[in-house]
Amino acid sequence: MIWREIMDTIGFWYNEFIEWYFVQPIYGQILALVGIIAIIALSITLIYYLIKGIAYLVYYIIKGIYYLLKGIGLGIFKLCEGFYNLVSGKYKAVEKSQNNTFQSEIPNSEFTNTALYCTECGRRFSDKMLNHLNKRGITFCVNCGKEFKLEEFRNSPILTL
Repeated sequence: MIWREIMDTIGFWYNEFIEWYFVQPIYGQILALVGIIAIIALSITLIYYLIKGIAYLVYYIIKGIYYLLKGIGLGIFKLCEGFYNLVSGKYKAVEKSQNNTFQSEIPNSEFTNTALYCTECGRRFSDKMLNHLNKRGITFCVNCGKEFKLEEFRNSPILTL
């Protein structure tokens, strides 16, 4: 019964609006139509961004809970593995990182008297870039920002002056 009253009320106001709309001059009708379309577009946009925001919120909450549980599980696993190694007397060998091995393998004057050029923009490597490449095994072009690794230059022919 209440739905019937609601529909009657909506129908009444709809008929009132239609009567008012047809009484208006043509420019008033056009402006009213543009206003109605703008209100509908803004409403749809608002609803879209509300739903998108709620979806992002739920996604990042679930992602955070996943990483939290993953970290806790990994910590418990490493703790149990450590207890196992302690009880059994086995010790895990510690591996050196690649950055340390690069520093020991690279001679300091490997790129002396060598002209290196960026493959992206064609700019010549500066002395600072060459020193950085020798020290860390990686550098970036100061002009375009392309990343260069020492391994790339060892595997490819180097242009010399």
